[in-house]
Amino acid sequence: MAYFADTDNAPSKFLSGVGFQLSLNKLPGVSYYCQSVTVPSLNLAVAEQPTMYRRLPEPGDEVNYDDLSVRFLVDEDMKNYISIHNWLRYLGYPESEKDWTTFADGEKYSEKQYSDGSLFILNSNFQKKFEIYFKDLFPVSLGGLNLDATYTDTEYFAIDATFKYSMFDIKEVGATSFFKQSLLVAPTVTLTSGISTNSDGDEILTLTYTSTNAVSLVIGNGVGSVSVTGSGVVLKVADIQHLSYNGVISYTITATSSDHLTAEATTTQTIGSVQQTSTNRTCIAVLDENLGSQTYAGMAAKWKTFRDTYPDRVFWLLQPNSHGEGSNNGMYTGYSGINSKIPELHIPPQFLEETDPAKADL
Repeated sequence: MAYFADTDNAPSKFLSGVGFQLSLNKLPGVSYYCQSVTVPSLNLAVAEQPTMYRRLPEPGDEVNYDDLSVRFLVDEDMKNYISIHNWLRYLGYPESEKDWTTFADGEKYSEKQYSDGSLFILNSNFQKKFEIYFKDLFPVSLGGLNLDATYTDTEYFAIDATFKYSMFDIKEVGATSFFKQSLLVAPTVTLTSGISTNSDGDEILTLTYTSTNAVSLVIGNGVGSVSVTGSGVVLKVADIQHLSYNGVISYTITATSSDHLTAEATTTQTIGSVQQTSTNRTCIAVLDENLGSQTYAGMAAKWKTFRDTYPDRVFWLLQPNSHGEGSNNGMYTGYSGINSKIPELHIPPQFLEETDPAKADL
């Protein structure tokens, strides 16, 4: 039986294998819902020193790393799958050299070829504990999508991807003892927001940020990577209102240093809910069969005034079907003549003849 000594070096908790996160610097807006990741093994080459009795092993001067294998769930929009597919496509350009320009992303050659990436291992409280930082990653294989109509239950695609890389480092996030935290460069970052109006009369949201010791900055909620030498991002409120909740929107910026330490800052701004306008308001008309002394001309004039004032308003007409049931007794029966419902219900023809599907559904 094994016992642990009660010393300062004895572990109080053990590392769990179920908490981890994977991110690629090249694809900051893509989420990889990893099911499993194997931290690669590494092997040191061994030299042999001959002696008169036997050969003695000596440490060699070459370290070999195994591949990084990842299994992840494919999102409904296939963003994570397509991103790796396109990466492989332009690296190998199977159709023609044009594949490089069609599918490649990044400004520099090295950015198009490779990407650094981080595998975060979480502690028992699901907080980042260790970062395994892979340098110069690039994909070499991507599993297939197995479509099968005989599935009896909902099956989600779990795809295997394999990456090569040059090497990896292991760093403790926020270390204070084993790793020399004082020697590591930690970033700082701030983020504020404000609402204003531009020269075109559009309401805009300005995100203002500052940072120190950062080599990369990423703002969430659809913004993506921003320049470390920049200071702000301008967004039209009309373009981001759908991202708000009860008229409030939040943004978080993440700064990463050269030692792969991170810092975050969050700002929250009230931008209001989507306001009703002539364009987005929907109207429903219910025909009143008891109009008394109203004339066609009077009703037509009111309808024309309404449409001139609100030309883009969506309009739905609830059409009564009086005097019995059936398709022959509807609104348009005998459009002209004694069977017409227009004279009977005092409806101006202009009301019924508006057939633009963008404005009315009759």
